Amino acid sequence: PQGPLARRLPAFTYRPQQVALAEAVESALDTGRPCLAEAGTGVGKTLAYLAPLVRWIEKGGGRAVVSTHTLALQSQLVERDIPLLLAALESPVEAAVL
Repeated sequence: PQGPLARRLPAFTYRPQQVALAEAVESALDTGRPCLAEAGTGVGKTLAYLAPLVRWIEKGGGRAVVSTHTLALQSQLVERDIPLLLAALESPVEAAVL
């Protein structure tokens, strides 16, 4: 609740389900295993999978692909969520649209 996202987002709300999803994604990335997760509307899924992914990229210097089903979600990620997350985490990770 007092982390970098909470400081950056005035309307931030702590969601235990979001934390659980982020921890599952982090564990999957660390162990090289798949993570299949489902969460309802309002959980904050994009930040829950993007935050551990950014940290994983920083740690290992690798690359990742995030694929979306819709252009609307792609726009949300590229125009809002990824820039916000990278700024909040003060991350040097770069994002590009292919």
